[in-house]
Amino acid sequence: MFAPIPITGDELPDGSLVLTYDDGPGPNTLRVAEYLSGMGIEATFFVVGAFAEKQPEVLARVRALGHRLGNHTWTHKKGGLTGQLVEDGVADIVDELKRTAALLGRLAEPIAFRAPWGLWSPAVAAALSADPILDSEHVGHIHWTIDCSDWAAWRDGVDPTIVATWYRVHTRTMRKGIVLMHDYTADLPVVAAANRSAELTRALVPMLIADGFRFVPLAAVPIS
Repeated sequence: MFAPIPITGDELPDGSLVLTYDDGPGPNTLRVAEYLSGMGIEATFFVVGAFAEKQPEVLARVRALGHRLGNHTWTHKKGGLTGQLVEDGVADIVDELKRTAALLGRLAEPIAFRAPWGLWSPAVAAALSADPILDSEHVGHIHWTIDCSDWAAWRDGVDPTIVATWYRVHTRTMRKGIVLMHDYTADLPVVAAANRSAELTRALVPMLIADGFRFVPLAAVPIS
């Protein structure tokens, strides 16, 4: 089901957080997944097909650790699906999702979908929903509530502990929701190489636990 309006964590109970990671898999993906698994936390990793195709063993390991894999399109094209729909047409954006979905295989629950850049519109939702198989296999677009642009921090060389405090402050303000981080960067190779998501996660999770937050899986987010 592709909803015209983005799906957020606004209806989660107070104090509940869902951890999500975009743009991988990359060199930090397994480090993040293994740490969270050891903490008893299920995260969702929205993978880019072009990267995932080359690392099937990473996908298998992330899933074996108890995490959920999501569809983040094949190319993560700049301008997102909204621009791609206008420039390239329906068939192109449908292919973006189908190719990545094929890598993920059949799952016990619908494939969570997040649009690149978070760019979404009723027109894109309608175009994807017109493919009955694609529509029946997916749920999305899964947006976010808490985002501190960690990718920009890596670009600027900010220490992960400082970035963790940004997320902590934002989380205290929002009190609940879907947290967006990046275990890789799809479009900026220099930023991708500087990614420190594993260190960010190790610094942030204990802070949020100390603040009384609890981590829930994406399946806890109401889908209407």
